[in-house]
Amino acid sequence: MKKLTLSLLLSTATLFAHQITAQKAENNTYKASFWAHGEFQEYKSSQLKSALAFDINNKEINTGIDYSKKQPVLLTAKKPAMMSLIFDAGYWVKGENGYENVDPSKYDGIVYNTLKSIKYGKRFFDWNESFLKPSGLPLEVVPLINPLTIKAGDKLPVLVIKDGKALEGAGFETSDYEDLNIKTNKYGIANIPVKSKGLQIIAAQYYTSELSDPKVSNITIQSSISFEVK
Repeated sequence: MKKLTLSLLLSTATLFAHQITAQKAENNTYKASFWAHGEFQEYKSSQLKSALAFDINNKEINTGIDYSKKQPVLLTAKKPAMMSLIFDAGYWVKGENGYENVDPSKYDGIVYNTLKSIKYGKRFFDWNESFLKPSGLPLEVVPLINPLTIKAGDKLPVLVIKDGKALEGAGFETSDYEDLNIKTNKYGIANIPVKSKGLQIIAAQYYTSELSDPKVSNITIQSSISFEVK
C-alpha cells in the first residue's frame, strides 16, 4: 500500500498526539488512561477494546474490564508487571475546518481526507528480560534494554516491528517531544531521548492507505510503551 504524503504525515502527527496507557488505581485495580498533550483526557468507554496483563514471569494473568464506571477499571488476578491495551480512536475527516472526529458517512461538506486511528499501548510496572521480545501486536515498540533503569537525560534504544518485521523509517512522538525528528534505521532501531522524570511515553507512528474499510481512505496506527522514570 502506498505511503501518505509528507504534508499529511506532518498534519496528522500533531492531530493524533494522544496515547493509551495503564495506571495504578485504588484497591489494587488499574485504569486505562488517555494521554494527550501533557495531560489525561476522558474518553468513551467503548473505545477501550482490549486489556491484557502479564506477571513478572511474563505469564498472562486473568484480566477483566469493568465498563460500568465513568472510565473503565482494569481488574487483574494478580499484580501485573506489564499491561497491553488496544484503543480505537475512531474516524476522522479533514474538511474546511481541519480534522474532525466524525464518521465519514455522516459528514456534511467537502472532504479532503478520511482516516481511522488505532492505538496500541504497553505499560511496564516491573521488568523481566523476556519483555525484550515482541508480544505480537501488529505494530509494536520493543525496548532493547530495561526501560525502568533509564534516567532523565538518557536515551532508550528501541526496536519497532510491523507485522513481525523490523520497520524502517518509523517516526516517533513522546511525552517529552510531540515532534521528534528521529526515525528508525533499516534494522528498525532508534535511540529515543528521555528528558523528564515521571511517566514517559514513547510512541511509534505508521500511516498508510486503507483498503479494507470502505469508509476511509487512510489509517494511522500508533503503538507505545510507557514506564516511570525516577
